[in-house]
Amino acid sequence: MDGVVQPPEHIVTCLPPEADGRGDAQLRFEIDGKLKAVSLRIGHIRKSLVAGLPDVALDLIEVAAFVYAIDSSVSRGGLMDQQMGAKWHRRFHVSLPVRNLALWSEPKLKTAFEETLMFLSGDRFVFDFVQSETEAATPERYFDFGKESAWEPDSVLMFSGGLDSYAGALEEIIERKHKVALISHFSATKIAPIQRDLQKHMAQKLGPQMLMHFPMRVQLKRGTNAEGTHRARSFLFAALGMATAIAFGQKRVSFYENGVVSLNLPPVGNVLGTRATRTTHPQTLQRFEALFSMIFDQNLRVDNPFFWRTKTEVVQTIARLGMADQIAFTRSCADVHNQTKQYAHCGRCSQCVDRRFAMLAAGLAGHDPEEAYRLDLMASPRERVQDKEVALSYVRSAFAYEAINEDELVARFPAILNAVESLGEPPDTALRRIVDLLKRHGSSVATVMRDEMSSTRMEPAPANSLPDLYGAAQREQLFTSMPVSPEPQNELEPVFDIVIDTKRKVLRINDAIQIKGAGFNLLNTLATAFLHGAGQGLDLLDFPTLDAGKLAVGAGLQDDAAVRQSVSRTRSLLGTKFTSAGLSSEDGKNLIENIPWSGYRLRPDRVRVGYVTGN
Repeated sequence: MDGVVQPPEHIVTCLPPEADGRGDAQLRFEIDGKLKAVSLRIGHIRKSLVAGLPDVALDLIEVAAFVYAIDSSVSRGGLMDQQMGAKWHRRFHVSLPVRNLALWSEPKLKTAFEETLMFLSGDRFVFDFVQSETEAATPERYFDFGKESAWEPDSVLMFSGGLDSYAGALEEIIERKHKVALISHFSATKIAPIQRDLQKHMAQKLGPQMLMHFPMRVQLKRGTNAEGTHRARSFLFAALGMATAIAFGQKRVSFYENGVVSLNLPPVGNVLGTRATRTTHPQTLQRFEALFSMIFDQNLRVDNPFFWRTKTEVVQTIARLGMADQIAFTRSCADVHNQTKQYAHCGRCSQCVDRRFAMLAAGLAGHDPEEAYRLDLMASPRERVQDKEVALSYVRSAFAYEAINEDELVARFPAILNAVESLGEPPDTALRRIVDLLKRHGSSVATVMRDEMSSTRMEPAPANSLPDLYGAAQREQLFTSMPVSPEPQNELEPVFDIVIDTKRKVLRINDAIQIKGAGFNLLNTLATAFLHGAGQGLDLLDFPTLDAGKLAVGAGLQDDAAVRQSVSRTRSLLGTKFTSAGLSSEDGKNLIENIPWSGYRLRPDRVRVGYVTGN
């Protein structure tokens, strides 16, 4: 029963592009018989440069956009995937039209491409390349042409609007005196103006001839974005950058990202496989470099000049170059869709935690207003289990890195050898430098945390704030090593397994409780919304709710009053059933959550949901 389950193979047929309603090129594909699409638009490149692009560059742009869209169109299972990989790893068999069929069908290149995507995403892609139709080969479909000029860059770098890429652009322009092409990929409309405004600020202070921005909009069409992790996005990003570099006659594309993020060692033990991203991992960039060199038949470079720097050192670079006043205009938060003018950063995700610690460690917190964070790093309570774990695991990892050595690093993270072998240095040297990098990062974070804990000794930290949580964790670690009389221990709130049999219309909880009838209808409707959130890879806090109207339709109820009555009855039923099964009545009642002014949902931190399959 517990044997390894092979992931199903998804059959993908890529179709010729067509224009959408806005005139953008829409790349369409069928996956398992369902039509999906992604649109692509590249801005500001001169028409004369595009005219000189080889067909293989246009092939690369299309292939990368298809891969990004295919990756996004099938859920990895989200939080309902409790078997750590049963749905996380996927298989795609892709038929894809290209202009240069001989090149893409070459076995060495095809193998390198498929292995690159497997390392990057954890998924198995198998490609059957076919000859594209002549009429589908028009490059103008993808470009908004800029003015003709003689401007040429010295460097091409990927520009996200975050601290690292911003610091990289400054260093290229101010220190190296390079004219820089900034390549930005965006899908969310909130990111585009941030990237554009940063570029304008740089142009005003450093000179308009020193940089040019090339925004590239790639948007998944309705029904295509079923998976929020987007592990293959960096391949699209790199491909767009390399195509632009080739247009300008350049042979190098740079990702600027600090080495701790590039390594992205899992902060907690259950973060495995593709859950630890490899966006700018040294082996990822090495594979990109080898693949692009084969595609364009010349020696090309894809590098990360900031690999040997910590986040704190990146922030210090911005200050050293006299641009600290622009830090507030950069964005690091992963929760892009919930950004507001008041709150540019959520303060909950690991990127926000990392950014804020770096600011404090560099002594530059004044350039990064704390009121721009929905949760303050040190002062705000972290009520959700996931929010607590993100912050605590970050701090725990930093303290561990502060004292780690080479042998301990390899023993704890064997996958670190993938990076060691891809850095172009003797293995012993690379490993030693990685340990030194992690030690510097750990020391900067640990120093900030020690200072904060020292300052809170006179006055207790707010309940469930990071200092309070960390202090409690320290005390727990201390007292577990001391002999004490047995005492009841506080445990984490239990999580309940809900299995829904839609054929028999029965819902089971922990194989001990059965719900039928009206209660089943209500819970099944809420479970569908839960799985929608899980399938999108949403944070627990962001799982969707159903308002009374939608819940009434789904559960077959007459109106809002009937919904309220059904929710009350189902909660009571759950309480009674839980008591009969020897469980807490309150745990049962609390499985249905009511968010004021929003609606109802199953509590995402207290349930796992699945459906019975088969007969």
